Amino acid sequence: MSKRKCNTYQLNNPLRLRHRYSHIPLQNRNENFTNDLSRNNTIINILPPQSYITHRSNTSTEIIEQAGDSSNEIKDPDDDNEVSLDNTGDYYDNMTESDEGSYDSTESGYDNTTEDDEHYDNTDDEYIGDYEHRENTYDDTEEQANIEQNENDKQIVDEALDPSILPHEFSDFLPYFNNATEALLFCWIQKHNISTNAYDDLVSIINDPRFKREEVVTNIRRFRQWRQRLPLSTIFARPVSISSKKPPSTSKACKLAYHLSISDIIWYVLNNPAIMKHMYFGPGIDTGKKSEFWHGSLWAESPLFGQEDIIISQVKYRTGSFIYYQSSIQKLGFLRSIQRDEENKIILKIQQLVFYEELPGIFKGISRQQRANSGEVWMLDENIITINPSSVLRKATVKLPYLNQSLTPGELNVKEIIYKYKNHWRIRDINMSYLHPAHYISTNNSPTSSLPVYKLFLDMYYDDFGTYRNVYHSLGGVYIQFGNMPANLRKLVKNHFVIGFVPFGGSFDEFILPFVKELKEFEKGKVMSVQGQEAWVVAGLGVVTADLPQGNDLAGVLRHGANKGCRTCSINKDLYTDRNQDLALLSRYKQITDLESVQINNEFTMSRKKQMSSEYGLRIKQSILDELKREKHLQTPQDIYHATAGKIGRLVKITVSLLSQEGVAAFLETWKNFEKPSVWCRLPNPISHHESFMMSDYLRLAMIMPFILHRFLKPLHLKSNELKIIQQRIGAQRRDYVPKAIIKCWVYVAKTMKLVFERDYTEEKYDELKRCLEAEMAILTKVFEEFVNLPNLHINFHLCLHARTYATLRNTQVGIKETVHKIFKSMVPNTNRKEVDLDLLKRYNTSFAIRHLTDGGIDKRFSRSHDGYTGLKKSACEKLFNNWFVTEDRLFDETDYTDEATVQLSIGNFYNIHLKKRISLKNIKEFVKFFPSDSHFKTELSISYNEIGLHAALINSSITWYEMASYVTEDAFGNKEKVCLKLGDVVTIQDEEYSESFAMIQSIFQHKANDNKYYAFIIVTWFEEINQNHVILECPLFRLLSANDQQWRKIFPITVIDQANKIHFVRNEIDEQGENEESCWIKNEFYFTAV
Repeated sequence: MSKRKCNTYQLNNPLRLRHRYSHIPLQNRNENFTNDLSRNNTIINILPPQSYITHRSNTSTEIIEQAGDSSNEIKDPDDDNEVSLDNTGDYYDNMTESDEGSYDSTESGYDNTTEDDEHYDNTDDEYIGDYEHRENTYDDTEEQANIEQNENDKQIVDEALDPSILPHEFSDFLPYFNNATEALLFCWIQKHNISTNAYDDLVSIINDPRFKREEVVTNIRRFRQWRQRLPLSTIFARPVSISSKKPPSTSKACKLAYHLSISDIIWYVLNNPAIMKHMYFGPGIDTGKKSEFWHGSLWAESPLFGQEDIIISQVKYRTGSFIYYQSSIQKLGFLRSIQRDEENKIILKIQQLVFYEELPGIFKGISRQQRANSGEVWMLDENIITINPSSVLRKATVKLPYLNQSLTPGELNVKEIIYKYKNHWRIRDINMSYLHPAHYISTNNSPTSSLPVYKLFLDMYYDDFGTYRNVYHSLGGVYIQFGNMPANLRKLVKNHFVIGFVPFGGSFDEFILPFVKELKEFEKGKVMSVQGQEAWVVAGLGVVTADLPQGNDLAGVLRHGANKGCRTCSINKDLYTDRNQDLALLSRYKQITDLESVQINNEFTMSRKKQMSSEYGLRIKQSILDELKREKHLQTPQDIYHATAGKIGRLVKITVSLLSQEGVAAFLETWKNFEKPSVWCRLPNPISHHESFMMSDYLRLAMIMPFILHRFLKPLHLKSNELKIIQQRIGAQRRDYVPKAIIKCWVYVAKTMKLVFERDYTEEKYDELKRCLEAEMAILTKVFEEFVNLPNLHINFHLCLHARTYATLRNTQVGIKETVHKIFKSMVPNTNRKEVDLDLLKRYNTSFAIRHLTDGGIDKRFSRSHDGYTGLKKSACEKLFNNWFVTEDRLFDETDYTDEATVQLSIGNFYNIHLKKRISLKNIKEFVKFFPSDSHFKTELSISYNEIGLHAALINSSITWYEMASYVTEDAFGNKEKVCLKLGDVVTIQDEEYSESFAMIQSIFQHKANDNKYYAFIIVTWFEEINQNHVILECPLFRLLSANDQQWRKIFPITVIDQANKIHFVRNEIDEQGENEESCWIKNEFYFTAV
């Protein structure tokens, strides 16, 4: 055996060090073991048997932390409250854990052709592989005999290697390690439980050419001292009252709360070029496909975010005013917004007003005719129309008495709105409508017209999260996002900016007071330095997102258990799912609830205040956020993530409770064999473990539950008494209609869920959303009594309004925001446990400062950026910075260490292409159906080479087959996504003739081209649409063509894939005759990526 070079740079694989563990002569260990998953799932931890255990304070503010003065050195590096940086790798490792998961990274058997690692790959399966506990049940009569037998059947699960396998040479460290470097690193890994990603970052630092051994700092305290040299945001502290109800009785009545300044956050965002270049500032955009905040009605109409005025023929027109415009005749209209269309042309959105002669006949009468003679006109709540600025004739004076505008006889005025309810005309008081933002918001003009104007849309999220596993202690995380970022950037965790943490039991109103004060200044506008020049910056609170109870608090409404506990309407809780309620008359409007709050506060006794509070469904003390300019009931929408998961959770419990013993057995058998998406992490058994489901688990379960139930559910699988109850509720004549009704419930829930999480909406989708929400409510309340008047189902009434206000419902869902909680919870063990909120904020502040520097941001102390940090992201240390903040998919994982590195790594927008799990020659026939010996193989391979720009005739025949492939793609915003493929996965391929087509990956191989480089290709089997939908599941049917079918081309370069792991096909196991149909598949229309 040849000696290896003593080279530290060879140690780029921590698994290589971990295999050395087996070289150390240890005593044999037996049955008692467990896998230690706390930090690294590749280390086996052996445990002995006994260790296996299943009044408002003053408002003074104190500066806790700020960036160090460039002229002074920090003297005192020691601080009890300082965040320990010893294990910073652990934090960033946790941040790369995605809720969506990827393929199983613990699978072994990857082919590794490097000579140095050949021996160690043979031991991969033995060391890292998963072990299974064998659970046995014993009869009382055989128990003793079995125990004695088990004593003789002890299994060895970990032992030192046989000497014959060890290197035959001896030195200071051989046969255990080749050199001192390996030995020291191995001991360091074991002592500190170093994770794979942390070790990989260390290797990348050592391999960077700028790394110098003599510059290594020997005292970590110097890093803690140098930390304040960074462009840190200032952390402020102020006392807040602590409630006596939540925390222990020994808690103080007052505690310091720590927060960052929203002014600082805005400054850093606007002066970060990596963020700024993707942000949108401008009027609302009217597009056919709506996906961003600036496609919604709120952005377009609010002076805080959109365009508030326009000059036409030297006359200034403001939104919220009345105009005469030219149609076929001269008409009167209300100017709602100034927008741009898809061709970037200015358009005006007009709400029509009609005179008495144009009223529907049902509303004409003597009284309205007399009022019309006095100047009254009527506003239409339907059909907002679009006109060009050239169609505007002149201004019109129309008074709105409900805005306290004085009215003189003969002046035009509006007192009523005409609208449609269930296709019938109705009329209501104009006071029962949402105020146009221009009627309660006014902004200052910039000091000079030469200053650029930046208007910021702020999305605030507030929610409590538990900090410890076994002790009840929570913090209230307050995060900010910028709606000016496109959705692809807003979904990144690094673009969730932390304001601070409300202390356990602390008052949110007291905590958020500094934020409110600062934001009130931004609502008026202020001058800031942006990218080296002065600019006029306006910011407003666009949306407040929270879960159901806390959202009600922030909207000033009693919680959902109250008689009127909906924050969007005042419907009584006994009528939550009554579909005969006219919501236009029952919705909450700011101008009305403000008056009701005044009435409550004008009462002298607390009992009377509580009585009126219950009557109106309003809190006695309104939220401090009401001091900001917002329509609180419209701008605090219900969250679809919590509501949908809660609704599905209830349906799961009901469905499980309906199953008989035969039904449970049939469900488990079907569940075990069902073809779940390969990219999902393993879902727990919903029969016995649904109580432990996370919200994302419920969403995934709903995507496949209709197919699972359809495969087995029959009347015999349901409890007889439950079957009779449902049969009576739905009025079915036959028992076999009941299973179909239950499956239909799941179909409508899954269909509605997919639609509410859509990434974009068209007018057709808005209409479909309304139909699905209505149908879901109808069938759930009809089949199951438990859904009648359920708050999570009641919000179906309001989701269409929220969708049009913010363009999509996905824009206001908090799924990714919940991920931020997980990140901070993972940091808690590394804090001092005394002031957790301060430690977390300091740690965030540090990472935010480093992110700002690496993005090329400006340090306000020096008014310049530093190119050295920007260059680090493009160096050998790229992975160090990519793993700081999670994206939608993980870019790096442990399987990367055993990738084949011989394939061409970059083709077009695809790079880091790796092929994995080489198929041996003896198994090729099992995996490969289309061989090079086939007459069409070389022809199709040649066509594939032509598509990637290689046009020469093929001279090489070297082909290697694999089971897996992975690559990284990057979109226009710089977001990277790692895609992992397995044999049998379904991908989308854009075809010029057939547009979007679906295919199953049959084979993956690499071929040696004429340039002596290896390129990756796939062989696919096509799905053929048969233009038919499944009757019950309402999903399209497809036929999978035979592997021998020569109708369509099969070989493609891997770069032809448009989407992978974004679609899901399910076998249609039973045809209409009740027989198996292997070639027939169902496209899962309910499948999507929720988070």
